Amino acid sequence: MKNALLFVLLWPITGNAQTITYDWLNAACASLISCDSGCTACNMPVNSNTQFFGNNVGFLGVDICPHPVVVGDNALLTYGWPVIADTTHIVIITGIAFTPTRIDSVVIRHRGGIDGPQRMLVKFGVNVSLPSIVIADLFTPTNWGTSTLTDLGVVQATEQMVYGFFELTLQPYQGNGGSWDLDELRIVGTPMGTNGITEYQQRLADTKAPRFDLLGRATGNSANNGVSIDRDRRVYVH
Repeated sequence: MKNALLFVLLWPITGNAQTITYDWLNAACASLISCDSGCTACNMPVNSNTQFFGNNVGFLGVDICPHPVVVGDNALLTYGWPVIADTTHIVIITGIAFTPTRIDSVVIRHRGGIDGPQRMLVKFGVNVSLPSIVIADLFTPTNWGTSTLTDLGVVQATEQMVYGFFELTLQPYQGNGGSWDLDELRIVGTPMGTNGITEYQQRLADTKAPRFDLLGRATGNSANNGVSIDRDRRVYVH
């Protein structure tokens, strides 16, 4: 009888990159961010593919005010960041992958305002909420600049899930009450091809070994005293 074991191989499908882009444009949409002294910004991403897409960005414990960097394109000025990073002040970016997808890069265009956070913790996790793994501890530029993170891993569902999801968190810190400003965030992924290879293992059928007496003669299946019970003729003397 043979037992079958299934191994799944993954490889990137070249030339088929997928993107999730947050621009916070001054445009009407189903999820808006606004403030009394600023503009209105759309908090929904532009997704290039229906199999890999992002959700609205969440902001925890901070104040947000969109201001234009160019006509129609806002940056989010955020206030209230602590001196020491903690999980009560955080930006949360989540996304879903219906097919296995490798996260090739995350590009963040940001800056620290006057007296704003000087550093930022970045955490990332697959199929977990509020991940604890720090993948970067970045300086925040004083002028607009980009921070790029690469090779974050593969997002795929487990056997109990319909889809896989990822969560990226940003935690600016080490400031003195000034703003941390976010202009754009882009996530690039590559779908992974899959292939299953079945390996067969031979399993011998369980059979009863022949029995022998002390002189080496076959005795059938009777379990008399002085008779071994396996084919190697190991003798049991009682």
